[in-house]
Amino acid sequence: MTNAPQGSQINALTATRAVAALLVFIHHFGTDVFPFSLAPYFFGSGNIAVGYFFVLSGFVLYISYTGKDFSYGNYLSKRIGRIVPIYEIALLLAVYDGVAFFNYNLHSAQSVKEILYSAFFVHAFIPSYPLVLNGPGWTISIEMFFYVLFPLLLVLQNKNIRIFIVLTILLFIASQYFHLKYYPQRRALDDNIVDTVFFNPVIHLSQFLLGMIGGYIYNARKNFARLPGWLPSVLFVVIVLLIAYRPENISYHTGLIAPLFMLLIIGIAINQPRMLGVKPFVYLGEISYGIYILQQPVYKYFDAINKAHWHMPKQYFFWLALALLLLIASATYYTIEMPLRKKIGSMRWGIK
Repeated sequence: MTNAPQGSQINALTATRAVAALLVFIHHFGTDVFPFSLAPYFFGSGNIAVGYFFVLSGFVLYISYTGKDFSYGNYLSKRIGRIVPIYEIALLLAVYDGVAFFNYNLHSAQSVKEILYSAFFVHAFIPSYPLVLNGPGWTISIEMFFYVLFPLLLVLQNKNIRIFIVLTILLFIASQYFHLKYYPQRRALDDNIVDTVFFNPVIHLSQFLLGMIGGYIYNARKNFARLPGWLPSVLFVVIVLLIAYRPENISYHTGLIAPLFMLLIIGIAINQPRMLGVKPFVYLGEISYGIYILQQPVYKYFDAINKAHWHMPKQYFFWLALALLLLIASATYYTIEMPLRKKIGSMRWGIK
């Protein structure tokens, strides 16, 4: 979930991050709540929005850094300042929820592994660990992998775009082959296979690379035929229909529809639909990282309180929990995320 450096932000794309984060929240907690209960299959597939984040990250980083001189250390410090502080706070809240409400044994060897692997962003690489503690955190483990590789990938892309495209296509084909091969058998397979074909960062790398290619196309758009203004709307409808009517044995989890996400992002960036530029949408996009990474610990905390004291029906509790999540994400954005992002991002490491 990448923000463009200040001054290069495309507001319409920022707004789409809010939509994606809210779809993931509904996927986790709201598929049985009206009106989402009217289309449970579509909203139950809201986790596919994480693939949009991966493509968007590659796109935004490319247009933000290509053609610019930057040191690896200073670049990485900005990425760390962007995602680490709130991530670690969300992890601490998840541990607290576990201890307070779910009999989580903080002193067991297993718990120590879960906390350490999560804290250092490596849990997505290790079978049986991607979804421990704060489930959505597996995607941040993958984002960190992308961030570490990005400067090297940018050098390769700028040196030879054709080789870069071939590499992307090969990785895309390989990831889809292995994922779709094992997906129908997922409930009968060992965690080593399932967690690898679902959560391993290498399996998702082609989505990030597609985003970088999208950034290249966006920057070079003067050399291509102009995209029609209706394209983003049509692509959005096509993507919705593909998700809503997805066959049971087909999975989009590793980016099968990522090329469509890439085209959608390019279309939105070029045309910048007015509706997506409305200030409330852009603001929700700004705080979307907090919405995304805090959703599980915040919801579980209030859900435990609700079951113990409030006894509020799910239909009403869901909306209260969402409102509280938005307030907390907004508060942490101003009091923690922005100040620490600026402080950490301003550090100079001098690593070329």
